[in-house]
Amino acid sequence: MAETTEPAPALVGSPSLHAAWRGLGQLAVAVIGMSGLRVDHHPERRVLRTAVWACVVAAGFAAEQQFRSAAGSGALRWTAVGYAVVIAVLYYGGLIAVLDTAVARRFTHAVGEARAVRGFDFVLGLLFLQQGLCQGLLMAAFPGQLPEVGVDGLWVVLGVVLAVVGFGTKLWATWLTGLNTYYCRDMFLGRADATDGFVVRGPYRWLRNPMYGVGNLHGYGVALCYRSVAGLVCVAVFQVLIYVFYLVREKPFIVRTYLGGIPA
Repeated sequence: MAETTEPAPALVGSPSLHAAWRGLGQLAVAVIGMSGLRVDHHPERRVLRTAVWACVVAAGFAAEQQFRSAAGSGALRWTAVGYAVVIAVLYYGGLIAVLDTAVARRFTHAVGEARAVRGFDFVLGLLFLQQGLCQGLLMAAFPGQLPEVGVDGLWVVLGVVLAVVGFGTKLWATWLTGLNTYYCRDMFLGRADATDGFVVRGPYRWLRNPMYGVGNLHGYGVALCYRSVAGLVCVAVFQVLIYVFYLVREKPFIVRTYLGGIPA
């Protein structure tokens, strides 16, 4: 009788392992994209954009250490305040001035849609990154303003809880809507996004604006870790401004583009 060889059994769980690694990769892409660097699009400029992003991050960390070591310095404190004001004007003022306006349409017509989207993603990504950095520097410049409490590390514990809840909610919402929506691609082009669309599941079942509401709790959490009242105020002002953008630009666009003109 001829000898037969049975095929080796397939590795149990290997498809699940592959799916897990793929999911982790997609999660990393989402987190990096939320911080201001899109690695899922525009591969022809990826090295340059990554280098710029890394330089800004490195400069931000170096500045944070400088501000932390010189906390209380009047000059540094005014620098931190001025930096936050400039970024707030550029970020929120820029969103209102560009998105769903003739400015975006004229720019897209002048340079072409592909180049316009690349440029917009790059600039908006830098503003995302700068928004976080300016708040962090302000907290480092104004630390220890909240009084100590009876339990050691209570502020840090509360801050970590808020940070986890806030960032987790924002990441969940971004995971469902996609980075194109996070980067306001539909509003920039003035049409519904063909890939992400309008999402009503996940946190959107309970919260109308999970990114702008609960999703901002991580900023307050970091401020609590610094015990910075100025940081709490800064995060609150930025949150109010994003709701101004929502009411002035985003909500009318959503109603007109996704809801057929009928308010939700």
